[in-house]
Amino acid sequence: MNYHKKANITLTVVFLFFIGAAVLEYMSPKVFGIRLIYFVSEAALVGGIADWFAVTAIFKKPLGWGYHTALIPRNRKKVIEAVASIVQTELLRMDVIRKKIERISFVDGLFQYVERAGGSVYLTNKTLAYLRRYAEKQEPAQLAESLAKFLRSGAKTWYLAPKVQILSEWALAHGYIDQGLDLLAERLWDKAADEETRLVILRYLEEVKEEKVSNGGSIFRTLMGFMEMSDGLNLDEAADALQVELLLTLRRLRNPTDSLRDNLRDALLEGIVKLNSNFQFVAQAEQWKEDLLSEELLEEFLETILRAALNVVAAPLTSSEPNEFYHVVQSFVDRYWVSIRDNPELREKINMFIVDTICQVIQNEHDMIGCMVRETLEAYTDRDLNQFVEDKAGNDLQWIRINGSMIGGVVGLILFLFLDFVYTPYITPAFMNFITQISR
Repeated sequence: MNYHKKANITLTVVFLFFIGAAVLEYMSPKVFGIRLIYFVSEAALVGGIADWFAVTAIFKKPLGWGYHTALIPRNRKKVIEAVASIVQTELLRMDVIRKKIERISFVDGLFQYVERAGGSVYLTNKTLAYLRRYAEKQEPAQLAESLAKFLRSGAKTWYLAPKVQILSEWALAHGYIDQGLDLLAERLWDKAADEETRLVILRYLEEVKEEKVSNGGSIFRTLMGFMEMSDGLNLDEAADALQVELLLTLRRLRNPTDSLRDNLRDALLEGIVKLNSNFQFVAQAEQWKEDLLSEELLEEFLETILRAALNVVAAPLTSSEPNEFYHVVQSFVDRYWVSIRDNPELREKINMFIVDTICQVIQNEHDMIGCMVRETLEAYTDRDLNQFVEDKAGNDLQWIRINGSMIGGVVGLILFLFLDFVYTPYITPAFMNFITQISR
C-alpha cells in the first residue's frame, strides 16, 4: 500500500470518527468523554482537510478552487528550470562527479579483463588485428607520395649528424648496439671458419713470399729454397695458425664482457661522437640528404618499402607458424605489459590520466546535463510532470497529510483541556468580574 492510499484512509477514518463523535455529542452533550472525543476528532479532521488541500494544491485544483492552486502546472517553466539547475549545479557538480570517478580503478579493471582474456597474447592479437585492418585499407602509392612530401617539406630543419649520435645513444641504451656486435661477430666467425678463408690466407702468404723472393737477392732466394726443402717454411701450417688466431680473436669479440668487445664498442661510439664536430662529414651528410630527397625515384623507393611493410602487416597469421612481425609486436607488447603491470606508480599515473581525461570531457559538456534535464521535462505533459514530482517527493507529501490529522488532534486535545479546565472555570469568571467592575 502506498502512502497516498494511507493518507486517504487516515482522513476517511478521521471523518468517520468525527461523524460518530458528532452523533454521540448530539445525544449526550454534557458527557465529558464524548465532548473530548468530539472536539479532538473535529480538530483532527480540520487539520487533515487543510493539509489535504495544501498538498493537492501543489499538483491540481482541489474542489475546483483556482486561486493559488495547481502550482506545478502553473509554474511549469520555473519548476523545470529549478530541477535542471539543482541537478546540474548541486546533485551533479563537477567536484562530486570527480570524487565518484576517482573511486574507480580503471587500470586495475582493465588489467583484470586483459588477464582473463589471455594477457599479453590477447593484446598482441588485438594489436595485430587492428594493424591488419588498417594496412588493408591503405594504398602504398598514396602513402609514399604523402610521406615524400612530408620529408621534403621538413628536411630543411632536420640535421642528420646530431641524429646519428642520438640514435646511437638510444641503440646503446636499448642494447641494439650489442645485438649488432653479436650478429657481426657471429657472421665473422662463420666466415673465418670456412675453408675458403683458410685458402685466402694461404694465397696471401704465398703472394707475400713471392714478393719477398722476387725483391730479394740470390742469397735470400737460396735461403728461402733451403727453408722450404727443410720444411722450415710451411705456408699451410702458417695459414692454419693464422686462421686459429683469427677465430680466437673473434671468440673474444663474441664475449660481451671481454675487454676487446668493450674497446670496440667504445671506439665505435667515440667515432660517432667525433662525427658531429667533423664539418666535412656534416656537410656530406646534408648533401646526401638533399640529393636523396630530390631524387625522382624517392616515391618509388618509399612505395616499394611501404608495400612490403603493408604486405607483412596484412599477411594472415597461422597459430602454428607466426611470422617475424608477430614476434616483433609480441616482444614489444610483452615488455610494456610487464613494465606497467609491475609498476604501481605508473598504473596510478595512468589511472589519473584516464580520470583527468574523463573529467575534462564531462567539464566541456557539463552544460549538457542541464539541457538534457530541460529537454526531458519539457516533453512531459502537466500530468506527467505532476507524476514525476510526486514520484520523487510523494511519500513525504502524503506524510504531511497524515501528520496534519495527528497534529490537529493533539492541538485539539490541548485546547479542549485548556478551555475546560482553565479558561472556563478561571479566566472567564475573572474576566466577567473585571468587566462588571469597570461598568460600575
